[in-house]
This record gives sequence, C-alpha cells and structure tokens, in this order.
Amino acid sequence: MHKHTPEITADERANLLDEARQLGKTWEPIGRECDVENRFPIETVQAYKQSSITAMSVPKKWGGLGADMLTASLVGRELAKGDPSIALAYNMHQAMVGIFRNTPALGEDIRESIMRRVAEDRAILCGPFSEARAGLSGLADTVAIPDPAGGWRITGNKNWSTLVEGSDLIALNATVTDADGTIPEDFREHAQRETCFVIPKLSDGLTIDHTWDTMGMRATGSHTIVMEGVYAAPETNAGNFRQGLVGEAEWAAMLFGGVYLGLADKAYEAAREILKEKHLGATLGAQDTDVKQVGYVQYLLGKMRGELDVAERVLEATGQIAIDGRYEEWPISVRKAKWDLVKVVTTETGMSITDEAFRLVGGSAFRRGHILERLYRDARAGYLHSFTTNQLYDYWGKFELGLMG
Repeated sequence: MHKHTPEITADERANLLDEARQLGKTWEPIGRECDVENRFPIETVQAYKQSSITAMSVPKKWGGLGADMLTASLVGRELAKGDPSIALAYNMHQAMVGIFRNTPALGEDIRESIMRRVAEDRAILCGPFSEARAGLSGLADTVAIPDPAGGWRITGNKNWSTLVEGSDLIALNATVTDADGTIPEDFREHAQRETCFVIPKLSDGLTIDHTWDTMGMRATGSHTIVMEGVYAAPETNAGNFRQGLVGEAEWAAMLFGGVYLGLADKAYEAAREILKEKHLGATLGAQDTDVKQVGYVQYLLGKMRGELDVAERVLEATGQIAIDGRYEEWPISVRKAKWDLVKVVTTETGMSITDEAFRLVGGSAFRRGHILERLYRDARAGYLHSFTTNQLYDYWGKFELGLMG
C-alpha cells in the first residue's frame, strides 16, 4: 500500500465515469454562453456538489470513494467533452483534494477536517498560488503577519484564482513575516517561511477583483482575490508550501492531462463529423467534390487520431505507474518533470489537434462561435500551466547534463 493505491472499486469507477458523461452533457450549452458573456457558470455549482464527483478522491474512511489519480483524470476527460472550460474550473477542486489527501506537510487533524468538509458538507476548494510578479514560480509576496492574539493576518493579491466564485474554501500561499511584517531578505529563509493556509472564502477582508477577460477558458472565472488583513486561525495552517503542495504536483499534472485530452477528443470528433458530411459541390476537378475523398484530408485525420492515441496512452500509462508505485524508482529531483510530461503531452496535443482541425474544416471554423474556434482558443491556455513545455524541457536537459539532483 502507498499513497496512490486506489480504494475505488471497478463498479464505482464505471458509475463515476457515467455520471461525469451525463453531467458534462449539461455543461455544453452553458459553456457556450459563458464564453460569450465571460462569466463563471454559477448555475453549475449545486449539481456538481450533489454529484459523486465532488468527493471522489476523498479516502473512504472520511466519506469519499478513494479514487486514484487516473480515475480522477478520466472523469475530467469526460467532463471536458461537455465543456473544457467548465471542466478546468472544477479540475482545480479535484487537484486540491488530491494534494491535501497526500501531502506530508499537513497535520492529520487538519487533513481529516478538510476531507470531511468536502465529503460531508460538499465544500469546494480552490487554490490560487500565483503572484502577479512571477506566477507560481515566484516566492509569495502575499504576507501572513503574526496576530498578537494568535493566528495570522494575510494581506496580498492572488492571480488566476480559478473557481473562486464557486468555492467555499481557498487554499493559498503566504510568507509568514516577522512581527513587524518584514519578509526575510534571503530567498532561502523566504522559502522556509512560505506557508499554505486554507481559509473560508467568506472571510472578512477578502474580495474578488473581476480581472478575468481572456482569449480562452473564460468560464473558469480565474479572477484575482484581494486580501486586506484577512484573519487565518492557527488551524488554517497547512504547512510549508514548497515541501507540501508542490511536492504533490502529480495531481495537477494528471488532472490537467485529463481535461486537455477531453478537449482534444471534442475537437477531433467535431472535425471528423464535419468532414464526413462536407461537400464542395462542382469544382474544376469534379462535378461534386466529397471532402472525405480528398487524400490529404484522410491523411491529416489519421494523424490526429494517432496523436490522440499517443496522449491517451501517456495519461493511462502514467496513471498505472502511480497505481503500481513505480514512481518511487524515479530520482526525487526529476519526479516533477516526469509527472509533468503528462501535462505537456496532453496540452500540446490539444493545441495540435485544434490547429489541424482548423486547417481541415476551413474558413467556417474561423467564425466566432464555431465549436472549433472556441476550442482552438481554449487549448492555448495549455501553454501556461506549470511546468510549461519550455520549463519542462529546460529542467530535464539540466538533469541529463548532471546539473540537477
């Protein structure tokens, strides 16, 4: 037994995936509206909370299904076939549940409290950890100043607060300062002081700045949270951020992988169905040109199918490696890169599939509101999740040259 050993049964898993398919279908029309209106679909929250999906990764001893990362990523894939932007929003909750389930930085009493809130109260988590200065890579500028009465007062802004409008609890990183609010000058001590806190969304001094106006993934509602002296009680301290949450980065990699693979599925299927039916009518070459009879169309569609299969196998093989415990054979210094390969392969596949679908379907896909136009924009958010493709290859190159580890 190890931290990625699944508790979920085959029947529970099948039921969960079917539930995800049905829920995803209800998201498709809502996702189109949210893209146009640039809003988070608050109307989806209650149905999501009432589903088995909310607590699927919570251990059974605390009321969940004990789903493993592979199951959770496949659920995300099915949800994304309905709408990838809404799926990406709720993906934040699932990633946070998985991380908190495993991180050694968390005390067992706090862990149980969070898990039971998800399973029993259907609480939804979001996890904004990005600073305006440098995203997730930068040590927290957000500060937690010790309160003389106990606990801390948190002040700062967090970008990319995905799902915040639909959440009940917010997990964030802040640097614990000296009593006078001073951040350590040395970056090593700064990192040691960087702490994760889990606070209620409805905290005094916490507001949402509606800054999310983007090219794609508009339904995620990834606004900025603004905190001015928000109180964090002692029991909200979830341990060192870099050693805790970042040390469980596989949950983010696998679950991002599921969503972007579902996006690629949706784009491929939309393009295939259009190409099956598309005729050009009379051309210089024939009385009626049936697009599916064109050689390069057949070739590129086959290429797209191959790309999807490769990404699917990377996701499933990596999930099985986790289940088998074989990740423990990987050097610790390169584990994040090995996990994040899933994110890189699936996001790059999503971008490639939408690009090729655009080329094959032609000018109609360029019109605002076309399914491929929206998926093309949504797929481009894949560049931004950590590790980015460039960061992954750079890190791996350093490791291979003996410069890391």
